[in-house]
Order: sequence, then structure tokens, then C-alpha cells
Amino acid sequence: VGTGVEFVFLPDGIYDRSRSRTNASEVERIVEIVKRHAVETPGATLGVVAFSQAQMAAIDTALWRARAGDPAIESFFANSRDEPFFVKNLENVQGDERDVIVFSVGYGKDATGRLAMNFGPLNNRGGERRLNVAVTRAREKVVLVSSIRGADIDLGRTQAEGVRLLKHYLDYAERGVSALDTICEFDPDAEFGSPFEEQVARTLEGMGHTVHKQVGCSGYRIDLAVVHPDRPGHYAMGIECDGASYHSAATARERDRLREQVLRDLGWELHR
Repeated sequence: VGTGVEFVFLPDGIYDRSRSRTNASEVERIVEIVKRHAVETPGATLGVVAFSQAQMAAIDTALWRARAGDPAIESFFANSRDEPFFVKNLENVQGDERDVIVFSVGYGKDATGRLAMNFGPLNNRGGERRLNVAVTRAREKVVLVSSIRGADIDLGRTQAEGVRLLKHYLDYAERGVSALDTICEFDPDAEFGSPFEEQVARTLEGMGHTVHKQVGCSGYRIDLAVVHPDRPGHYAMGIECDGASYHSAATARERDRLREQVLRDLGWELHR
């Protein structure tokens, strides 16, 4: 209790992409979390990490206002503490460790409901290292505040490794260890397992569908997967064409029943 990763999802949070480049809902919730921590668990050290400079500044300003209106919590923010409270962004939190780290993703859907695949430093080369460093700053607990879920991030629209890791971390924060079983990737350079498999893919593409090859995790792959037309980041169907992965299974039972059972349990709609 009180350790691990806690996911705080704000479905109504809006990222103001064109003006302030901040997420006001997340700022407000971060202030609430920090104030509650200062009152209920003041002995545990705390830090806040925002994914962008603008979000960091907005959180810092809001916290100064909150502190001015509640002198009773001011002692928690004293710089004389061995590990004083901080607000930093993803690019300048390096060696700092605290008992609890609160993250504000900030980036999210705009007022029109559109999510741009732009996550600031995570889109840059080496962004994945910054995320890895940041999420290891907490000794006891991470509180991840976000207006998006991992499922909202469409990896088909970005090649950034940092964004890919963010998607998986959001999934993990929301669903726990079970999320690790459903991390799906595809290989755009994979060869078709058979001429028939290629014909199926080309026919679907001719009908306007986007088809990914060799979708799955590690060596466990589905031959073809059709991207859902209305739900970015999701697949509408997985298709097995009795290709190389099918024939490599050791037994008919593994090929025909166990694979399908496992995949359906993971939420796949399959067609053979």
C-alpha cells in the first residue's frame, strides 16, 4: 500500500497546443496532490516532474499561489530540508531522487479532440533515455498524472523511441503487470510468410485498410493485423495465414488451439 505506480487519469484534460502549451487540468490536480502530501505524509520527500518546460512553469506558479493561501503547509517546502521539494522538467531532472515523484505528462488532446504525436523531448533522439532516467527517480512511489491513456498513442504515426516507451509506461501505470503481456509491435520491414499472405494483405490495402505485418511481442507474432479505422492505436482484427509462424509451432495443438486461446484472451479478434 502506498508504493508502486499510481495512475491518475483526467479524461477532460485539454492540452492548449496553440497558446500556453500547458494542461490546466493537470496543473490543478498536481497542486491538490502536493498539498495533500504535505499534510498527510510530510515525512516522505517529494518531487514533481513535468514533461515540458511550459507545464513545469505553470505548476510552479500555481504551487506558489497555493502556498501563499495556506501557510500551514509552508514548512514542507523549506529549502533547509535534506531533500527539499522540487518542480523540474524532464530535461533537468537527473541525479535527483525523492521518496515520491509526481509526473505531469501535460501533452494530450486539444479542444477539438485531436492528439498530435508531439511529446516534446520524447520525440527527440535520446528522448527514451530521459524518460528512463525520470521514472527511476522515485524510491517508493510514482504518481503519473495524464489526460491520455497509452491506447491513445498511435505508434503508426511516429518513429520516436521515447514516445513508444511512454505508451507502454502509460499502459503499465493504468493496468499493472498485465500490460506487459500485451505490448504489441510490428515489423514494417518483415517479409511475407507466403505468397498467399501477401495477396491477403494487398487485397485489404486495396480496399483502403492499413495492414501491419508480424505483429506481437518477441517471437510470438501474428501474420497480419488490420489497423482499426476509428480507434487509433488499436487493431480491428488479427489474421493468421498458416504462414511461417504457424508452421514453426511444434504441434498441431499448439498451432490450432493454444495460440488462438492465448490471443483471444488478450483481446484479439482473429480470422484464419
